[in-house]
Amino acid sequence: MNSLAATICTHEPCTSTTCRLTCALEVIDELLQAQGTVRGEEVDALLDLRSLLRHRENAEAALALFCQLRRTMEERHYLAFYRLRRWLENQIEATVRIVRGAPERTAALRLDWYCLEPVRFHCLQSVRQLGEPVLAPRVRFTFRANTHQVEDGRQALVALASDVIPT
Repeated sequence: MNSLAATICTHEPCTSTTCRLTCALEVIDELLQAQGTVRGEEVDALLDLRSLLRHRENAEAALALFCQLRRTMEERHYLAFYRLRRWLENQIEATVRIVRGAPERTAALRLDWYCLEPVRFHCLQSVRQLGEPVLAPRVRFTFRANTHQVEDGRQALVALASDVIPT
């Protein structure tokens, strides 16, 4: 087992409650440091993906780039892409609108496919009711709210309030 795989295996499995925000960046950094196993164009794409994930911008572009990298690199770096796949599933959500003007529904993101269109189709089908017409459907991908920062902010406010307001 190479050092990259060993590093990735030591982390706790990603779930929606234990997912660390920096996990994907660490995996990408490990891939970038893997000597001789990452090609030049893959380095550029990994850097672009890292930037999108770090800034939590344009989830759809991040997913498309992930799918592109996965098609070319997963065979050589299966564990790294497994980790990235789980992280993305925990950090990005799909909102689906079946009919124009109808409220959006949230779908669980599953990255079981190598292209974004089957992922989009799965999200659409997962929220559709039996027999429900599909008129002008739309699936939008967004990064989930940063719950770790929200919780840290709450703890800071509680600490500040306890300093200011005597009990």
